[in-house]
Amino acid sequence: MAKRSHLKFISKEQLSEVKDFRYNYGYDGNKEEEDISPKNYFRLATALRANLRTFEHDVSEKYERRDPDITIPADIDYMEITFQDLFEIRKFFSIYYEDYGLEGVAFYDFAKRGLFAIIDRDKFEAFIGDVIGFTRSELDHDNSISYSANIKYIAGFRLLKTEDIVRFQLEDIGEIVYLSIIDLPLEIKLKEEILSALFDYFGSNEIEFRYIEESDRIEVRNPTLEQIKKIVENFDIIESATCSAFTTVRPGEFNTVEREFGFEILNVDEDLPIVGIIDTGISRDTALSPLIIVDETFTLAGNPLVDHGGRNRLGHGTAVAGLVALGRHNHRNNFEGEVRADAKLLSIKISNSGNGFISELDLIEMLYEVKKRYPEIRLFTLTTCYSCNMSTNEAFSDYTYALDKFAFETDSLLFICTGNNDNCINENSNYDLNYFHGEHTNLSTPADSLNNFIVGAAADNLKDGAFLGIASGREFPALYTRKGHIDLSAIYSSKKNNENYFRPDVIESGGDMGFYNPTTLDWMDEPALTLLSALPHRGIMQDVGTSFAAPLTANLAAKIIKNYPQLTNESVKALIINGASLNFIQFTENVTQLLNRVVGNGVVDESKSLYSSENSATMILEDNIEPGKIKIYPINFPDYLLNDELGKKNGILKVTATLCFKFLPIKNNQLSYNPIHMAFSIFKNQSADDIMKPDKALKSKLRSTLSWSENGRHVAKPLPYANTQKIFLNVNLADLHKEDSTFKLAIHAKVSDQIVGNLPDGYPSEFPFSIVISIEETLKKSTGKLYDQLHAVNHLEVISALDLDTTLETEDLNV
Repeated sequence: MAKRSHLKFISKEQLSEVKDFRYNYGYDGNKEEEDISPKNYFRLATALRANLRTFEHDVSEKYERRDPDITIPADIDYMEITFQDLFEIRKFFSIYYEDYGLEGVAFYDFAKRGLFAIIDRDKFEAFIGDVIGFTRSELDHDNSISYSANIKYIAGFRLLKTEDIVRFQLEDIGEIVYLSIIDLPLEIKLKEEILSALFDYFGSNEIEFRYIEESDRIEVRNPTLEQIKKIVENFDIIESATCSAFTTVRPGEFNTVEREFGFEILNVDEDLPIVGIIDTGISRDTALSPLIIVDETFTLAGNPLVDHGGRNRLGHGTAVAGLVALGRHNHRNNFEGEVRADAKLLSIKISNSGNGFISELDLIEMLYEVKKRYPEIRLFTLTTCYSCNMSTNEAFSDYTYALDKFAFETDSLLFICTGNNDNCINENSNYDLNYFHGEHTNLSTPADSLNNFIVGAAADNLKDGAFLGIASGREFPALYTRKGHIDLSAIYSSKKNNENYFRPDVIESGGDMGFYNPTTLDWMDEPALTLLSALPHRGIMQDVGTSFAAPLTANLAAKIIKNYPQLTNESVKALIINGASLNFIQFTENVTQLLNRVVGNGVVDESKSLYSSENSATMILEDNIEPGKIKIYPINFPDYLLNDELGKKNGILKVTATLCFKFLPIKNNQLSYNPIHMAFSIFKNQSADDIMKPDKALKSKLRSTLSWSENGRHVAKPLPYANTQKIFLNVNLADLHKEDSTFKLAIHAKVSDQIVGNLPDGYPSEFPFSIVISIEETLKKSTGKLYDQLHAVNHLEVISALDLDTTLETEDLNV
């Protein structure tokens, strides 16, 4: 099949309707979930009475630890409250503040837990009184004390203590500690007074620090263990203290081939996309040298054009750069024959070895400087993750927030690996997907990012011939890859779920381990990747890891930008996700619920993401939408589908569609971190008004299982919103007859109102998005007509002129 350019909708011409959206599809918007608080209150009352005793004890102990020699302008106690269900910020934030003197400052577990500052101690006595009144009523049958019914919605409460704030082992303190400052939006002056006292403490004790007001974080350099304890125990303005230990995770020992190794890259003078490699440097003493931008500016750890990282100082950033620049084809061919590059490289060095501590603040500042000097750079790879995994449903880290904000503000896309689980080789004797049930297999920050592209590892090693790894197949996930840490079933009822809310986005080839003997696993050369070494006399090396899967995916993004430079990053992201497939990854029933958390949208399919063909057309829609609006775009199908003998009537076409958009994240609110709800689907040939009607009034769905890609009907207790969504539709001949060969693509948007203090000033009022739609024939004998005739009956333009003499191999299409 000949390669064809993808097609792009002329959005203004394809658009048929824009209307105000009514959120009443198949749902009574005035009704939320039933009250799920327990009706037998004995256990709750018992728990709250115990909580109160512990709270009072912990408060007393807290003040015993105070250092009387430290001047502090104010004392603030913080209470963490766990609720029976989601805390409705819009309704109860002001009630808790006015009635109980509690100011909500952060929300976790998608607003099922909240951190509250005790701002008014007199009003807080009303909270204590309600707890006492409730517990006496239920346990002592004493009804003489009245209490608010709101207390029944609380499942438990406790004081925020030093052990909660310090989120690392104190013996692992390292060189850099980050203090996340608690925001007090209703008590700004109080916050400023405590911060000022903290800064004075730093100065009088000669502690090196930096305060970044925009992110509300303090970076402390080389503090002692005792200093951190004193700061946390005396200054009531710190939510968390974290260290910045990270790793590229080198899984083990491999043999290294002693081999002179060189090749010539034929297209070094070509105008190629530049990709920023955030790693251990890129060695200029390799065949990659002509592709490297000679700029030694961007480094936190020595010369960025020298790479001593990785195992045995063979390099890490160089291997990553090789995958970014040279991609799948050249690595599979062992760099023989004609070697052509897909990208040029800018080295951004953050470490010499690939392990240790980094300054997140310095890294973020450096990335902004990169964008100032090289505004044309759109893609980056980041293959260093924190060394510890995230706990289940842990909130977004400050590091992740900063990277998501950077991506939004600078039109950038970082390809971030999930991190490797070193322990997998010692904890398994065979390939067992049940292993991923363990929390320690969760991903590491910043792989929880939503605006960037998250990549896990498939077992494939880019080699032809027999697969020699332990996985059930080369498309299956490697056991060292990490899974998404979000489990919404632990928060929401079985009736509420967002099937698009998961990480990673995809998995890509990262290599596998092998069997040392029938019951022992080992890192072995045969199932590993063959990669470029930083040492020219070594030539190549064997290694595995998610840190190699991520740059391989970035290579595909660079190819897409090279072919279609006018597309947005959201379209690039959507093309890769839309092309990815779960077809060859079958999880058994006992691990099916982990499928997307482990492999995301599946294995990358390079051909589908890059090209259309005469029998498979990929169409891209780029547009903007205002909150509260619905937009309708007709999708017209050619007449030959009705008039020609196709050999079957059902499933004549397969439609795959993916929506991607970026957002400005909201800090300290896990539920509304992404405050934008956007959803799309493909409906019958109906108007916007008809599509918005509930099913009982008019059926608009083409399939009962194909509704809006995301559910935005829950107002008081919403689901978290995903900014990447994917749908599927098999088209029957009868569908085309009934709908006059036209379906309607619909998209709508709104902004969450579950935000503390409303949206920040200047928050965008219109949201760009990209939808990628692939339509392919699934006929025994393809017609060769689909691409040209879809182009003819819709407002589409060919994005770029490709060499039509080149062909796609059928096995590459993964159909």
